[in-house]
Amino acid sequence: GKIRKSWINIINPFRALLVLGTPGSGKSFFVIRHVITQHISKGFTCYLYDFKFPDLTLIAYNTVLKHWDKYPVPPRLYLINFDDLSRTHRCNLLSPHTMYDLTDATESSRTIMLALNKQWLTKQGEFFTESPINFVTALFWFLKKYENGRYCTLPHAIELAQVEYERLFPVLSAVEPEIDVLINPFCSALARGAAEMLEGQIASAKIGLARLVSPALYYVLSGNDFTLDVNDPAAPKVVCVGNNPSKTQVYGAVLS
Repeated sequence: GKIRKSWINIINPFRALLVLGTPGSGKSFFVIRHVITQHISKGFTCYLYDFKFPDLTLIAYNTVLKHWDKYPVPPRLYLINFDDLSRTHRCNLLSPHTMYDLTDATESSRTIMLALNKQWLTKQGEFFTESPINFVTALFWFLKKYENGRYCTLPHAIELAQVEYERLFPVLSAVEPEIDVLINPFCSALARGAAEMLEGQIASAKIGLARLVSPALYYVLSGNDFTLDVNDPAAPKVVCVGNNPSKTQVYGAVLS
């Protein structure tokens, strides 16, 4: 029945830390908030996923202000918030400066499409899973190359996907020959009149991406207020991304 001062000694936090508990059991209050405050007080950078924004973000913000002097270079704090656009920064997930070759476009495409279609996780390698991923990869790489990446953003890719096939495929292959291998199956299906198969291949991508069509998402994802190199010694960052429990299906795909 006594209250004792005690602590939990985490020997190596760099090996990762998993906190399990039922909703409302006190995971954030007794563990997570202290992980945030103690690490920031030691001069760590931070990428914080705030499921019930702005609960944890307020803790991180005030801790950064309190321990500003602990950093060799003062950190910048950035927020991503899709609900209140007057209190958010903007970040381009497909920044052309961080997309060095076609494999980067492939990884970005796969991450986004699997986040939008979680059932595909068990169907990787299958025709109607890989085809939409290849299609979106081609869009990403085309936008990266076109006019030095001027339009290389996720909103532009979503809008580009809606263009009619007859107009889209010739432009993709003419401007960027490197993606010929990706769109060749689609071009062949179009040339041979296999409209049903072509629609099945691409509709999966278009339907998934259509869930992200929102003025708020477009605004946040088409800006360049900061990049995601959180650990840059010359420009350390504390990045807080906010979710909304009532919109998890949409926001979660982008935040992942």
